[in-house]
Amino acid sequence: MATLREVAELAAVSVATASRVLNGSAHPVSSDIRASVRTAAQTLGYTPSAAAQALKQQRSKIIGVIASDILDPYFAELTRGIEIEAAKSGYVTILANANRDPEQERTKFKVLREHQASGIVFCGSDIEGSPGTAELAREVNVAVRAGTRVVALAPRGFDSTKIIIDNVEASYELTRYMLSLGQRRITFIGGMPGLTAVEQRTEGYRRAMFEAQARPHVVGGTGMRQESGRAAIERLVTEGQRPEAIVCANDEIAVGVLAYLWTSGYRTPDDVSVAGIGGTRGGAVFGLTTMTLPLVDLGGLAASYIADASSSPLVPAAPRFELSIGSTTAKAASVPARTQEM
Repeated sequence: MATLREVAELAAVSVATASRVLNGSAHPVSSDIRASVRTAAQTLGYTPSAAAQALKQQRSKIIGVIASDILDPYFAELTRGIEIEAAKSGYVTILANANRDPEQERTKFKVLREHQASGIVFCGSDIEGSPGTAELAREVNVAVRAGTRVVALAPRGFDSTKIIIDNVEASYELTRYMLSLGQRRITFIGGMPGLTAVEQRTEGYRRAMFEAQARPHVVGGTGMRQESGRAAIERLVTEGQRPEAIVCANDEIAVGVLAYLWTSGYRTPDDVSVAGIGGTRGGAVFGLTTMTLPLVDLGGLAASYIADASSSPLVPAAPRFELSIGSTTAKAASVPARTQEM
């Protein structure tokens, strides 16, 4: 592999001049010298060092992605969107799993900054009261002021660019749809205590129930995975509280609910209607009714914003969510639920 010094010697210029030309420096260099250096580089097959350019420019062709739980299909979809769009601009992504732990998020955020990442995307929301949340916020705020492009795709308590789907409205519209089917005993299952996105989805569910003068019933709060949904519905059935319909905080919880119902002899939607939030491919396999969140598009918007060469790129609006009616909810003659512009 040719070196910068060899390019400089062939072009009969100094190493510093060759570096300025090949790295796009604004330093004044005549057009003849620029042409000579570029011809020499092409002749020798010279490629500028990405690491050296990153050090010089204080940013690399790297986009960091901090996911709360890489086993959750929700974050896999977001990451896929980031990777697809990043590749179009010649960027690569580095994925870090934080296990919903602010301390791990902070550690991985610092490492990504040390590698001169052009931008860092946080895919998951805050957990209120978690140790390390304030320290993470301070770290992010310093980075943003220093020029690092930080994008949050879920509610966060720090200063960053935010591209966030309206969780309250998504859950509200889904619950309204369930109510439109003539069901009143609708239970909301799922979430983690303090997880902001889930608290917002619970709020939307409660609002729709109160408007319909129906009594809300929220259970779960032990996690966002399939096992959490299965455990929650099993407890309800064992206690004689099986509802007519269930709105789940995400698709994974809904799949867990379906697994218990089907293996216990219950039919959906004849015995219980079940719906989720997310629109992941796993839910689609089971024909789940869900409020589909455009996760791949959302991730792509984050990558496009970071890769934008302008000094102050416009922050894109979050895409719309959409109700996807599957086979796990009862049929209705008309559906009043609407999509919502974010």
